[in-house]
Amino acid sequence: MKKIIYFLLITYHLSLITIFTGCAGFPIIGKKTTGKITTINENFNPDRLTDLGVIKKLAGYKKFLFISNANYTDWFEGFLRGEIVNEDGVPVENIQVMVDGIGFENAVTDVNGVYKIRFSVPIVKGISDANGKLIIHPKWESELEIKGTSYQPAVKDAPFRIYYNGNAGGVVALNEGKLPPKIIVKKITLGQYKTETKKKEAAEKSTESSTKKQEKPVKKEPGFEDDLFKQLENFNK
Repeated sequence: MKKIIYFLLITYHLSLITIFTGCAGFPIIGKKTTGKITTINENFNPDRLTDLGVIKKLAGYKKFLFISNANYTDWFEGFLRGEIVNEDGVPVENIQVMVDGIGFENAVTDVNGVYKIRFSVPIVKGISDANGKLIIHPKWESELEIKGTSYQPAVKDAPFRIYYNGNAGGVVALNEGKLPPKIIVKKITLGQYKTETKKKEAAEKSTESSTKKQEKPVKKEPGFEDDLFKQLENFNK
């Protein structure tokens, strides 16, 4: 009987400690907290990654006896920033930017031609490694057919990688690959696009024909794949 009483007392005190430390899963006490990154290794252009932080998110609850404890996991969050301009360097607004990758949101350029892509990726064992591919103005061809004019991107898609290492003091790295800080788009009409397409196709055909002319024909030796009757005729002559 004494053992049961001692067990209940210990359980009661543990539950009080859990509740007052904010881990019991109550919405008022157990709110998510934001951590700051201590150091950043900026091997990328200035202001490319902004508003970086480590966020604790509720991932579920763990039950122990009659107590439900909140379980939190760390996520690395921030924004990938860039600009879209025309051939004269003037900012272009309302250009959609899509991202092929988990944890990334799409974005649209503002009046200054700036897009900010929000990302939120989980941190596993202190490391967060996210790969994505930017697709610039993905519906420009369909817009060209409907409206007769659109912006043709110089770069159709651009892979990139964002890396975070909390074990090394919060080091952040960005591998931009073919993703320039400023992406150029060209305003084009449907007539211009068709003319450029025809010229491109003609150039490709001329290249193919010149390549075929340079190739020497290979002499075919008679073999078993030839017509059997012709071989017999030649043999009889």
